[in-house]
Amino acid sequence: MSLYERIEREGLTAEQVTTLFQEEIVRYRNMLAHQQTTIQEDGEGDVQKRMEQMLSIYAALNADFAVNGFDDYMDIGYVGGFNERFSNLDDESRAHLIAMLSRSGDLPKTLFSEAQKLLGRVDIAVTGDRAENARRIMCEARAIAAATYTDPNVRGAANAVALMATLVKGAIPGIATVPVVNNVPIDPNLPSPLVEPLSAPVMSSSGLTEEQQKYASMTPVEAVDAYFSVKPKARGRADNEGQVTAANGKKKSQPKVWGHSQRRQFRAAPYLFGKSNGGKPLAATTQNDLNTFYDHLNLMPSTHHKSPRHESMSLDEICEEAAARVAKGERKIDIGLDVGTVNRHFANLKKLCLWMATKTPMAPLDFSDFILEEDDRDDRNERDPYTIEQGKELFTLAIWTGSTSLDVRFGPKSGDAIWHDAAYWVMMIVWYSGMRREECCKLLVDDIDEECGIFYFNIRKTHAGTVKTARSVRLVPIHAELRRLGFLDYVNAMRDAGEAYLFPEILPGRSGRPLGDVFFKQVWGKIKPCLTLVRPGQAVHSGRHMVSTELKMLQTFEEFRADLLGQAFGGENAGRYAGATRLEVLQDVIVRIPNVTQHLPNCTEIRLLPAPLRKPRPTREHGGRRKRN
Repeated sequence: MSLYERIEREGLTAEQVTTLFQEEIVRYRNMLAHQQTTIQEDGEGDVQKRMEQMLSIYAALNADFAVNGFDDYMDIGYVGGFNERFSNLDDESRAHLIAMLSRSGDLPKTLFSEAQKLLGRVDIAVTGDRAENARRIMCEARAIAAATYTDPNVRGAANAVALMATLVKGAIPGIATVPVVNNVPIDPNLPSPLVEPLSAPVMSSSGLTEEQQKYASMTPVEAVDAYFSVKPKARGRADNEGQVTAANGKKKSQPKVWGHSQRRQFRAAPYLFGKSNGGKPLAATTQNDLNTFYDHLNLMPSTHHKSPRHESMSLDEICEEAAARVAKGERKIDIGLDVGTVNRHFANLKKLCLWMATKTPMAPLDFSDFILEEDDRDDRNERDPYTIEQGKELFTLAIWTGSTSLDVRFGPKSGDAIWHDAAYWVMMIVWYSGMRREECCKLLVDDIDEECGIFYFNIRKTHAGTVKTARSVRLVPIHAELRRLGFLDYVNAMRDAGEAYLFPEILPGRSGRPLGDVFFKQVWGKIKPCLTLVRPGQAVHSGRHMVSTELKMLQTFEEFRADLLGQAFGGENAGRYAGATRLEVLQDVIVRIPNVTQHLPNCTEIRLLPAPLRKPRPTREHGGRRKRN
């Protein structure tokens, strides 16, 4: 299938593809021309070499996105195979590319935003998969523009796109041939391309300038001192810098800077990391160093470094001492820092590493497995409820309608096999109960019970996890649709298999991480790209808000809604003396939840995941390496 045929099926016509490609290749060539002018005007170093290096980097990065997509960007596989991935670049060019990526933030997200703007410029509505396809087309155009920029024959040819042999790793499969408009006036106000002009400084025998070598040798603690020295906001205010009083006696406003507490917390991360990595330079940090640091933070006592003895001890020694105290039966010591503290340490370390990468080459690092990013946090807590149409689209995926194998069940229906696990049940339970994501994911087999013929979920604090508030403890009737689709049979099958957790496959490999976060990353992250109606920000929690919204629209008593959802309601009398709504009443309430799975046939067979897959996520070995099946 050609690119035209593939994308036309996915929301763009061949004419629209041509328009997008032509618009972007012209615009990007203009930016390259502006960049070339900048390099020529400063005249530093070998101008021609700098331009060629810049073009090769732009072509390589954009072609990689066009060929391989964006899903694995900056993950462990991407970082580990960086040299092989960009083997066509020389060492110096790869170093420039590494430094650029280290400080570019979420580049695929930035490109997605630019693709939306590209669609807007040519008056194409941003619907369905169009922005995603436009992002791929945009990168293809940029790769071609950079790879063919210096060839006058190509620039003057009507079919420049056909000359893909100059691109890294060969031609992009299925690339279309579209006309290219040349000789467009250059706008001097155009923004720069993806990276800044490449300089040609005097290099040492090590390949680094004297300035780069200085930063390359800094330990994490030395790096944070250097950071404070050049960052006015982070530097804070000296002790003798009090409020300044003007001549009229009023206090002058002063710039907002970091306080003592913020500086202390920022310094704590590189201090601990320096002890974790053995004191080697921050610029030499590898992914394994981050893994080891994560292990240390989850083995350290909460009282670490409160004793002067800890200053001279390594983190391994502190962790071993804490483990020995716990083994002796000491109950006042908690092992492992809380999630918020771990997140803060990694957020501060990430900020320092990104700054260091602007000073000296560093290998790209993936922090996504250690810290909950702001965008992810917004996704998880978004209040926008699902619509009925969105629910119907969700449950048409192969997870619920059938697939040929586990590997392809996150797409459209491809077969008849259905596996019953967290991927199958969690979204459905949330939809038909209004449970919070974590309440659902941490369910035990024993949390499913029956009273007077009514089967229910027992939401409570267990060894699997706590509850959000005291009002969260409640009994939630199991919707008839869940029973029709075999949920009670699934519970019995898991009990017969000797399982304690309803969804053991989403257990984290180590304590401290919520099961809901594992589900979000392992399952929802694969489901969402397959949906065309889900809006940015909507995620698992949107099912809960759908229940609240729909019941409110049906004029269900607020007290009933609050008891179903585990929320506080009314004044003292309502909350303290009224008592929880009885199961019979709540069973009548959940019947009102919109049914979006009527198209699914009755369950005739429960198929569990194979036993080897019903286990916690892989953990890291002592050296920081993941165990992989």
